[in-house]
Amino acid sequence: MYLKYVFFLILLPLASLSQNFFNIKKNIIYIDANTSEDIVDLDLHNIRPFVYTKIPDLSGLTPSDKKNKFISMILPSILIEKDKLKDIYSHVLNNMNIIEEDKDIQLLYDYCDCIDPNNLLLCLFENPTSVMLAQAAIESGWGTSRFFLEGFNLYGIHSFNIKDNRIQANNTLDDSPVYVKKYPDVLSSISDYLRTLGRVDSYAKYRETRMKSKNVIEMLQYLSKYSERRELYVKDISSIISFNNLTQYDTLKIKW
Repeated sequence: MYLKYVFFLILLPLASLSQNFFNIKKNIIYIDANTSEDIVDLDLHNIRPFVYTKIPDLSGLTPSDKKNKFISMILPSILIEKDKLKDIYSHVLNNMNIIEEDKDIQLLYDYCDCIDPNNLLLCLFENPTSVMLAQAAIESGWGTSRFFLEGFNLYGIHSFNIKDNRIQANNTLDDSPVYVKKYPDVLSSISDYLRTLGRVDSYAKYRETRMKSKNVIEMLQYLSKYSERRELYVKDISSIISFNNLTQYDTLKIKW
């Protein structure tokens, strides 16, 4: 197992964003996991900021071990990204009176693909960890899919831009090739997924509901457009959350 400690400012994936946007340095630990034994087991009272840049195939493990290792591998990155977005959300909320003068906030409009403050806050609002874990489990087969193993694609995010770093799927759509995005690490995949939920029109009702309600099951119905399976997909998410008690992770925070 290779560990690399990196100090950096938690920033949006926007190169032009001012480094003054956040003034607290964070310590992320990057890990190359060659085998499942290199995945650090979770201590729920002290979740460290681990980001995996190399991942092993978990398909040979028992179902229980596979789930535990998968959650241990992606939960820290989920909490890192949520912590980042929480800081951004607070910055926007606390500067609403000068929003037109704040250049950093203006860049966020492009990030969220919106033009008004209310939709900006909806875009940046916290997403339940249980939902993120359940969708990742479905889309990546608990970390065993080709797209995850070859490109850290946890959520089946497609690519429609020839300039993207991407992987060609085996299937086609209307006789055209299908591509999914390829990421450099687990954190990058999670970041792109949350941006997708925050800006795509299909999830507008989901964004509204997650801001108004703490009831995970209530908001799930508005994720039906994430999959061609529609309502069956929503039922699968709900079942995975319930069976694996994933709501236990909803209140956890990263330990910097």
